[in-house]
Amino acid sequence: MRVDVEPSDSLDALRRKASMVRPSPRQVAWQRQELTAFVHFGPNTFTDLEWGTGVDDPAVFDPSALDCSQWVRTLVSAGFKSVILTAKHHDGFCLWPSRYLPHTVAASPYRGDVVAALASACREQGLGLGFYLSPADLYQEKADGGYYGNGSPVVSSEIPSLVVDESLPRFRYDVDDYNRFYLNQLYELLTQYGPIAEVWLDGANPTSTAQAYAYEAWFDLIRRLAPDATIAVGGPDVRWVGNEDGFARETEWSVVPFAGQRMVAEQTASDVAGPPLLRKADELRWYPAEVDVSIRPGWFYHAAEDSAVKSLPELLDIYRKSVGRNAVLLLNMPPDRRGLFAPPDVARLAEFGAAVREYYETDVSLPATVNVIDLREDISRGQQVESFAVDALLAGEWTQVAAGTTIGHRRLLPLDEPLPVSAVRLRILSSRAEATAALSLHYDPTI
Repeated sequence: MRVDVEPSDSLDALRRKASMVRPSPRQVAWQRQELTAFVHFGPNTFTDLEWGTGVDDPAVFDPSALDCSQWVRTLVSAGFKSVILTAKHHDGFCLWPSRYLPHTVAASPYRGDVVAALASACREQGLGLGFYLSPADLYQEKADGGYYGNGSPVVSSEIPSLVVDESLPRFRYDVDDYNRFYLNQLYELLTQYGPIAEVWLDGANPTSTAQAYAYEAWFDLIRRLAPDATIAVGGPDVRWVGNEDGFARETEWSVVPFAGQRMVAEQTASDVAGPPLLRKADELRWYPAEVDVSIRPGWFYHAAEDSAVKSLPELLDIYRKSVGRNAVLLLNMPPDRRGLFAPPDVARLAEFGAAVREYYETDVSLPATVNVIDLREDISRGQQVESFAVDALLAGEWTQVAAGTTIGHRRLLPLDEPLPVSAVRLRILSSRAEATAALSLHYDPTI
């Protein structure tokens, strides 16, 4: 939902308009997942690179024991609700046998279809399926006859260009060669693998060639073929939080000011929706943050990092600073060269899932010793709370033990020390409209 802003609007009027902005049902469902998995897998797994060259030999991609069911079992048992696979990373190699280029799994010793294998495992075990399709494409930039930045004209183009199933719909867009190629690949991924939960459009670009992206055509095709899919990061539903370190801002608004169809602030700014930015807006949108971070130092698997998997306290700190700051955590788990999640990653994720269930999905009954305050707004009614305080009844007296700004879907506030609490109360100090919030308490021994 979007709300228009007038240049004459006062700050109070802007706050009232911000209070009216609501998420779409797909955005609410996305936020309530809280935990989504990222899977980076491809030639980089075998060349020990993080960013591929675009001219890597498909023969390097040769997983010896690929088992997507192992991935999904691991993720489901840890509490993840969906998974996003790098179907095509920046190197342009495709993990499905696309009909529109030779640089795919069909040219590798593996010869299978990783996307199909993951889709099947997700259906069997009830995990949502998403895919990452890199807009930047080094193969299409460097290969003979490649489309990326080739200077081709914009022409009316039917999608799909190659009709395989006459029963499926066709669409027409005015696009150049690369955008036609990209739309064809989107069409394959959106029509061949069952329901799609999320489409992830990375903004990183290692190419050295100028290529304009036909975003509106891409978004239109996704909406037509997968209306329930969230279009993330490069899309209209979800924004990048601005870092890859695992944390959202202390003040993380989902209602974000836009001007001229762009966010007023940079996504990396320390503030993306404060009062000075609201004054610069011509519209306000519901645009929540996704926090992407890897369980290892790198995004792809490297054997040298087997001893550098994040510790349980690190992962729980990331959880509190992502899910607990009104964002969704997108945690990367990279398969190894066998095509399996490596033992240290599996063990750590099992620990993490068990800890989240025990410490953060189980409320403490008072009186008890607690060290985490848990607050929640019903975001289907917007995001309203601007500031709050929490008091605890300690030794018969009310004492303020926590305070903050925004709440949103969820706010987790670790206390400076564990406290023996007999009662608690929430005071909403400032809000954009009438607001209520749920309060619960937890004890996390890793803090």
